[in-house]
Amino acid sequence: MAMLMGLCLMVYSLGQREVRRQLNKAQTGIPNQLGKLTNRPTLRWIFQQVGWI
Repeated sequence: MAMLMGLCLMVYSLGQREVRRQLNKAQTGIPNQLGKLTNRPTLRWIFQQVGWI
């Protein structure tokens, strides 16, 4: 069970890292909860924005 949890956290971390890398490459951001642009969003926030959570 611990190995599965570790794998899930690794996939989550890699996804978040890739989103942040692409935002930095494009020199843009995503609006946060306050409406300000951020280039360091969490993957959970992105999933909430697209309606997956």
